[in-house]
Amino acid sequence: MQTSLQCAPGAARPPGRRSRPIVPALLLSFFAAISCLPGSLLAAEIRGNVAGVRGEPLARVQVSILQAQQQAITGDDGGFVITGLAPGDYTLRANAVGYRLITFKFSLAAGEAIKDFEITLTPDNFTRTDKVEVKGDIFQGSDSPAILEMNLTAEEIRQTSTVLVDDPFRSVQTLPGISASGNNDFFAQFSVMGAQYQNVGVYIDGILVPAPFHGVDITQGATLSIFTSETLEDIKLLPAAYPEKYGDDVGAALVLETRDGSRTAPVYRISVGLADSEVDGEGPLGTRKRGSWLASARKSYLGYLFRSRLNDTSDDVSFYDADLKLNYDLAPNQRVDFYGVGGQTFYQLVHPATAPGPNDLNQLTDALMLGRIGWRWAVDPRLLVEAHGAYFQQPSSTSNVDGQSLDDAHYAEWVAAGSGVWSWRKDQTLEGGWMARRASNGLKQTIYNPPSSPEELNVASGEGWKNDGYVQQSSAFFGNRVSLAGGLRLDTAALFDVHPLSPQISAAWQIAPDTQVQLGYGRYHQFYFPANTPFEFSTTCSESVESLDAANHYFAAIEQRVGESTRVKLLLFDRSDESSIDNAASAGCPPVFGTHGFQTTARDYSRGAQIVLQSRTANRLSGWIGYTLAYARQSSYFPGLGTNPVAYWLPYYSTLADQRNTVNLFANYRLTPTLNLGGKFLFGSGYPVPGGEDNPMRLGDYQRLDVRAEKDWAFRRWKLAAYGELLNATNHYNPRYFYTNYNSGSVVTGQGLPITPTAGVAFEF
Repeated sequence: MQTSLQCAPGAARPPGRRSRPIVPALLLSFFAAISCLPGSLLAAEIRGNVAGVRGEPLARVQVSILQAQQQAITGDDGGFVITGLAPGDYTLRANAVGYRLITFKFSLAAGEAIKDFEITLTPDNFTRTDKVEVKGDIFQGSDSPAILEMNLTAEEIRQTSTVLVDDPFRSVQTLPGISASGNNDFFAQFSVMGAQYQNVGVYIDGILVPAPFHGVDITQGATLSIFTSETLEDIKLLPAAYPEKYGDDVGAALVLETRDGSRTAPVYRISVGLADSEVDGEGPLGTRKRGSWLASARKSYLGYLFRSRLNDTSDDVSFYDADLKLNYDLAPNQRVDFYGVGGQTFYQLVHPATAPGPNDLNQLTDALMLGRIGWRWAVDPRLLVEAHGAYFQQPSSTSNVDGQSLDDAHYAEWVAAGSGVWSWRKDQTLEGGWMARRASNGLKQTIYNPPSSPEELNVASGEGWKNDGYVQQSSAFFGNRVSLAGGLRLDTAALFDVHPLSPQISAAWQIAPDTQVQLGYGRYHQFYFPANTPFEFSTTCSESVESLDAANHYFAAIEQRVGESTRVKLLLFDRSDESSIDNAASAGCPPVFGTHGFQTTARDYSRGAQIVLQSRTANRLSGWIGYTLAYARQSSYFPGLGTNPVAYWLPYYSTLADQRNTVNLFANYRLTPTLNLGGKFLFGSGYPVPGGEDNPMRLGDYQRLDVRAEKDWAFRRWKLAAYGELLNATNHYNPRYFYTNYNSGSVVTGQGLPITPTAGVAFEF
């Protein structure tokens, strides 16, 4: 038997060959037949998986081979397959809206049938590295399960900060139980489940910054945080019984962490919107990529909002800010970093309704400048030592229509701090630290009666130290079924003879595989002054009264997980606070209550319940809905002086943060690889108007629905994103308090943010 193979008509077996054995002849014919197949049937395929930074498979990601003009969309498992690729050089591109564009080159050799890829996509505002390490729980992060917290990921910060102003503090206002102070759309300040903003500690990379805002913090003004969503990696809100590390304030703690620049190739982003423009850049430091840099600059034109949406042609508001983050590895286990941020706000009354007088505000300028340098040393895998120093200042000035100074204020701090974290045994971590703050402030107020005769009405200045130290232990037992966290804190401050010691303890118990119970208690002290600064150093009796707040926090919570990315949580909370005052004996001032020593003058509480349903996923509907019921009330002490010698406590009445019902809803869904839809709905019952027990009136309810869409287009080396957002889609009035007319007994309000369409574009390359 003989076999022959014809690759083309007319081809024949060469004559004179002897017959071959049957099996070898068949094998030869098989391989020869393959060699004669068309090239397309010999082509290779590429396949792989795409995941996010938390390791979750990413669906609806567009994977393209540019030279072959072929593409695939990842499935629910993050997998993709592209077939029919001939040997050669190619460029693979992976793109999804809200994520950084990835392109890289690869080659297919002759005879290579399959090539596999593992791709990790990072959000637009997330640090990109060659290796992504994810630690901790999807909702809790790397913190102990015993700590009560709500947090925002980099993606959620971007999606909730609004296109109009890109303010992370607006993102915080989306969290369950949080609302803008007084339901005022124009304020970045917020209340936390009955706690006023003045009792919330704000930490940026471990530095306590009381007021990190642009804007005019007056009744009819507006404020905006100095940070943007592009430079923050993580936001944590600690609403009750939080670690004593953050125990400077008695209400709650907000912890912001800036992100590092990427150590891969440089990335630049330019965004232009209706209210501001922003330029961001990041990349590696040095050819060996032992460090990184991240820089951002922003310029606003908020006059559009006042003139076009509020029909207010009398005000002109603008600001600019910039920040820079540098880090460098001195050694594999040592690194230094620098963070600096600064900005200025300008406000001017352009066309006042009435002619301003010599003592009326016409122009305001305020600024914030902060610089921080830090050092970190991983002594060994179990011991980490950190130290940092910082300086920040916040000057502000106002002037009248003639340019004459009305108010000049200045606040500044030098900060030095250090800490250590020691994992002294498996599931046992001990942490301790200290912080020293040297603060100074000054205020000068001038009036003009007549306009040509200035009179200094109030001049005050001073400086002093504030020191604190803490130690805290985190433990896990019984295979991590039980977690404990506890600590102690010691505070001292200039002009105060007391040195309070504050304890905190909380626990978490995994009573079932998907069910957890949390309990917590904490005591906190705040050296507080009505001037909204942490310190006041004065040598005059009229201003020498020190105030100390002491609060006890309790909470109990139960959480049920539904799958890997969804949870339901029920929380009960209680905060009780006492405010005490004393005269500074060194000033020789007469005591307020007849004898020196701290006397309790006010009591307040905020307590209630909250239920939250939350889903955190990159593929399906993501977001949360939360309902919070809260009661916040206070009482004041009448010392019985003068013609009324009988001392007594007033009946309890509502605080300015007494918002009975709040609903916070946020939802986000990536519909296609290039289209993302999102929205949020906020509801809050009306806040009380100022006036205390003599003014029980409340503002009307607050309702706001925002809808947002983002579309992007990917090119070979860059991408274009377009944003559109409709704020207050139902055009609810949302009153903001101006003042109370006590003659008529009426409250004068203005409209909050009306229905406002806004849009922007961003270029990333």
